[in-house]
Amino acid sequence: MDCVDAFLDLLADPRTDFRVKLMSYGKLRENVFEFCRYYASWLGNPLMERLKHEIYELLEQAISWWGEQDILDVLR
Repeated sequence: MDCVDAFLDLLADPRTDFRVKLMSYGKLRENVFEFCRYYASWLGNPLMERLKHEIYELLEQAISWWGEQDILDVLR
C-alpha cells in the first residue's frame, strides 16, 4: 500500500495545491477498492469489506487532519 503512504506525504506538503490532493484522494480510493477486491478471494467478502472500511476510515481521518491544518494556518 505504498500509494497510501505517498498520499499521506502529499497531504502534509503545504506547497501542493488542494485540487491535486483531492484528485489524489479520489484515485487512492479507487486503488484501495481494487486492492481489496483482489484479495477478496483469500480474505472472503466480510473481511475484505472490513479491510476496505478500515482503510477508508484512515483516509477520512487524514483528510480531516489536512482540513484542520489549513484552518489553523489561516488563523495564524
